[in-house]
Amino acid sequence: MMVDLWLGACKKEADCVFLLPNVPILPVDVGLSFLTRPSASVLIELNGNHWRKILTIMSKLIAPRYDSWKIFRDVQLFDRVGVAFSVDQLDDYKGLVFIVGNTFRDVWPVADCAQTIGDSHQAFVHLPYVWCPYLDYRQFPNVLIEALRERILER
Repeated sequence: MMVDLWLGACKKEADCVFLLPNVPILPVDVGLSFLTRPSASVLIELNGNHWRKILTIMSKLIAPRYDSWKIFRDVQLFDRVGVAFSVDQLDDYKGLVFIVGNTFRDVWPVADCAQTIGDSHQAFVHLPYVWCPYLDYRQFPNVLIEALRERILER
């Protein structure tokens, strides 16, 4: 496993970064061009429904228009989004950070002043940080995606 694996837009270009606990299966012949501009369809093909859900939720959260999230996921997601897999990769990053799941909560706890979004499923926002559930519909349903999207687009 590559500890410093980074997918998508670099820190200087990313509108936001998702800090994920699980590294996807990558193509055998992975090169720098794939890491900087990954193919959503290749990631989904190699990792199945699990990564389809991850990429879909990312897209629904940040697509410029909610009704175009699918096209955004398949064509533009990694032009605008970076994906990190360890906290130390975010040292110099100043943009919006989604801290996904509970894996990183010990080292990056939810801020006491964070706003709670949602009811039975929750995310916590203290911009530029968003602590959110794992990117799976059982934990992160559309109602929470829409409420969180509305909150972060206010910034």
